[in-house]
Amino acid sequence: MRHLIGLSFIAVSLAASANAAPAPQESWGKSGVTLAQYRQDAIDCASLGYYLDIAGTDDAKTFVTASRRLDSLPMGATAVSTTGSGSTGPSGDNSVQAMADFAGVQQHIIDSVHPDARFRSIKKLQLSTTEQCLTKRGYSKFWLTDDQRRRLRKLKFGSDERRAYLHSLASNSVVLRKQAAVVQP
Repeated sequence: MRHLIGLSFIAVSLAASANAAPAPQESWGKSGVTLAQYRQDAIDCASLGYYLDIAGTDDAKTFVTASRRLDSLPMGATAVSTTGSGSTGPSGDNSVQAMADFAGVQQHIIDSVHPDARFRSIKKLQLSTTEQCLTKRGYSKFWLTDDQRRRLRKLKFGSDERRAYLHSLASNSVVLRKQAAVVQP
């Protein structure tokens, strides 16, 4: 019975957090922009970042190289080459050692790529592309106040009410002037 109550609590918590909208610390705006233009510019610029061709970046090339190295690993052969004789003891211990060695080599290749740092680098490049697009279209970054962020958290992500609220801030020249964020070059 306790397990059911615990599972119910977890399910309710996950459902509540899934509907909770994140509240960013900053946003982009342009004085007097219409809601239609605001949405179109957001879609256009976000698409540029999202669909950015990263194939030529060092990060992407490193992932490709690591993937090829992983694909070329001979299954099970690492145990023979690392243990020498191919017999590590009675009862088939060799196959367990071979799997452990194979997993170790795989993990070493993955760790050498530093995937978390590389994904952050790619994300930063995509974000920079999006921000450059917005800047070219006359938008500027501004900080959201704590009250504005609290209100955003109450609005469902993707809802018309949330978009309208963000637009009301983003098109307001007073908000843009008072809450202007310094954009790092």
